[in-house]
Amino acid sequence: MNRITQNPDGSYHWECPIDRDFHRKSVRKGLWSVPIFCAVMIIVFLVASHGSNMRENLWIPLLVIAVVLLIALPLFYLMYSAENPHEEYLLTEEYVKSGYSRSAIFSNFNKTTEAVITAKYIELAGPHTTNRIYVPAEDMVFVKNFILKRLPENVKIRYN
Repeated sequence: MNRITQNPDGSYHWECPIDRDFHRKSVRKGLWSVPIFCAVMIIVFLVASHGSNMRENLWIPLLVIAVVLLIALPLFYLMYSAENPHEEYLLTEEYVKSGYSRSAIFSNFNKTTEAVITAKYIELAGPHTTNRIYVPAEDMVFVKNFILKRLPENVKIRYN
């Protein structure tokens, strides 16, 4: 589904291929969470086992770290090596959502501080998130106008 379709509730839905390099940079950012999590687990274990015989319970954090690595590294590899990365979008009167389920990013129009409009995507930046919305070329004018009408007047808009 590359063209935008309207849902019964009045929202709009589409899927669109995204830039491979942008996708890879996003995956690399997420990859940092794995060693940070492992380091935190080791620190928590060292603090919790202070004064006791650590060698007896050393297998607990090592098991947790091994499970995290067994799950996370292949997942990040598959995400990084995706041949045709794409994203799902939902456009409503209040926000635009990109992504699937728990990994979705919501950009509320009333919290947007900056918008960047290009030929391939619209990027909305707020105080805590930046959301890049890829749009099929045939629907770019509609989506751009829809979003611009709902942004607050003080939003900085740049065209690239």
